[in-house]
Amino acid sequence: MDNDVFTFMEDMHEGQIFESGPLPVTAEDIIAFASKYDPQDFHLDAEKAKDTAFGELVASGWHTAAITMSLIVAAMPKMKGGMIGRTIENMTWLRPVRPGDSLSYRGEVIGIRASGGDAKRGILRTKNTTFNQNGEAVMEMTCVIFVPRRP
Repeated sequence: MDNDVFTFMEDMHEGQIFESGPLPVTAEDIIAFASKYDPQDFHLDAEKAKDTAFGELVASGWHTAAITMSLIVAAMPKMKGGMIGRTIENMTWLRPVRPGDSLSYRGEVIGIRASGGDAKRGILRTKNTTFNQNGEAVMEMTCVIFVPRRP
């Protein structure tokens, strides 16, 4: 028997806020992610990073986005079948994430409507901000996602 409680589009409303975190970021995390997905000196080697625009080891923006996704999943209510990304309308990296930073997330529902092409889905538009431990925004993005509608 499935004891999960699910949320549907009809349970959501504009202005609804979701938050999660903090999630710490270590030098080892930064290097491991960059080794696989963004192998640039300022993500891989603290010594070599000194001679770059950042002057120190920093996380890849894509690493910050991946951490943000984890924080989004932790913050959002559980949806039957999950949330399916449709569009990132914008993504802005505002400041670098450094080893020792701890990231938190705040999302706001800024639009919600039924899908014109699929009666089983709704479309949710969210403003997403990732903050460091000082409350400084490190990344912002506006996303459009498919969410399930109540059967």
